[in-house]
Amino acid sequence: MFLAEPQPTRYDLRFSFLGFRVRVAPWFWLAALLLGWNLTMGIHDQFTQLERGRGEQIKELEEAGETELAEKLRRAPAVASPGQGILLVVWVAAVFTTILVHELGHALVMRYYGTDAYIVLYHFGGLAVPDQGSSFGSLGQTYSRLRPSHQIAISAAGPGAQLLLVAVALLCVRLAGYAPSFSVWPLDSLLVRMGGERIPSLPLDLALFFLLAPSVGWALLNLLPVYPLDGGQIARELFTIYSPHSGIRNSLVLSVVAGAAVAIFAFAREDTFLAIMFGMLAFSSYQVLQAYSGRGGGFGGRPW
Repeated sequence: MFLAEPQPTRYDLRFSFLGFRVRVAPWFWLAALLLGWNLTMGIHDQFTQLERGRGEQIKELEEAGETELAEKLRRAPAVASPGQGILLVVWVAAVFTTILVHELGHALVMRYYGTDAYIVLYHFGGLAVPDQGSSFGSLGQTYSRLRPSHQIAISAAGPGAQLLLVAVALLCVRLAGYAPSFSVWPLDSLLVRMGGERIPSLPLDLALFFLLAPSVGWALLNLLPVYPLDGGQIARELFTIYSPHSGIRNSLVLSVVAGAAVAIFAFAREDTFLAIMFGMLAFSSYQVLQAYSGRGGGFGGRPW
């Protein structure tokens, strides 16, 4: 199953960026809020507990007669949460930025290979859709021109753009003499070695975390060989290069196995959302495999 473009609504946000038409469906904002709700609530609670603990420590020092130490602690910069509402706004802005960059990566490489595209952001993330009204030519002509290597480049460009965004963000922070105060797997050791002072603004520090975490996570998840993720489409092209007649079928088999493995791993780690997501993708790939094996057909043009 390939991701389908959602129907336009009058509530869509529409704008142009770098010459590409962008449409943001209203469900995108709701999905981003839901994904960030538990994370931002946890961060807010952590800072609230830290501030409460500092207040209790000050009280204990005063009761023990350590008034000087208590005063120093009272004058120390507070580490207060900006509030879950503000954290959610920053999170949504970061998710919007990283997914837009992801789809721009696809769209820019598609344009390089001779077709224009438009971008749709919706509840499942985003799509870079070949534009049938493009001056570059018709959709059918576009796909007849694309080689497997071109398809691979287009699919890889989305995760690549997000990882480039991460690199640029960290480089800017490092050049400014700062370093994040958090870790993001698998960049833990890199962030530790960055050195530098802690970012003085807590909202900016959290904004960087909110930008890096989904960028790295989304890029790595998309590279898994599971349909309809970018990794699944890359696997399809690689299998087709080496086995034109059975490549698509083999890539679907891999998608079922990989999707099921990720779902089981996620269940073991009690990550229900990820488990359900990849369980559904594995089942969807199984259905497509059955349909494909039955009709002996192939796939035509598709969005990224």
